[in-house]
Amino acid sequence: MNKATRKTLADFTVQIEAIRDQLADIQGQIESIKGQVETVSEEEREKFDNMPEGLQEGDRGQAIQEAADTLESAVSDMDDAINGVENAIANIEMAMQ
Repeated sequence: MNKATRKTLADFTVQIEAIRDQLADIQGQIESIKGQVETVSEEEREKFDNMPEGLQEGDRGQAIQEAADTLESAVSDMDDAINGVENAIANIEMAMQ
């Protein structure tokens, strides 16, 4: 990296630090929501598992199972988002060095 590039990055340091802080806040918010969604997903899965097999195969059982599956998928997507934010923060920190 040449001197001009380093100066350009140094000029952006304040903005980059602000972005890093915002990303850290977003990560915390996603983690909080993820925990709540996991709880609801587990409750739905437990509700389904505790139903008699005949009811599990009915409309209500299938709806509960589908809701649990969809919520589990949302949790997975939030994990991906958290990993993306962590990578973005790491990249910003590397660029500041």
